[in-house]
Amino acid sequence: MSPFITKKHLLVIALFLLFFIPQDLYSQGPPPWAPAHGYRAKTKHIYFPDQNFYYDIEKKVYLYLSNGSWSVSVSIPSSLGNINLTNARKVELEIGGHTPYQYNDKHIIAYKKPKKEKKEKKGKGDKH
Repeated sequence: MSPFITKKHLLVIALFLLFFIPQDLYSQGPPPWAPAHGYRAKTKHIYFPDQNFYYDIEKKVYLYLSNGSWSVSVSIPSSLGNINLTNARKVELEIGGHTPYQYNDKHIIAYKKPKKEKKEKKGKGDKH
């Protein structure tokens, strides 16, 4: 038997790697709650207005206020850890660079939480 690897051996190794190594191991996509693939070219950041923090899609980091200054973390900070990011209200931003928080004052105003409309109480004399 030859000590050299044959084409047949290489094919078997390639097939093994293809079918037995998890594909998501090398996945470079955004988290499941981030925008769909078609938006990646335009969207650079996700803003969570109800909690006032950002996610940088390219760098895959969270940008959040901590003690009056902006901090960066690869994982969601413990102070925000109980948020369901899939269901949380989010805004896709097309801001260049990696400091969307420089416009935070404008974002707070532009994306403030909508007020719930109050239902009018029916009076005793109203017929509906």
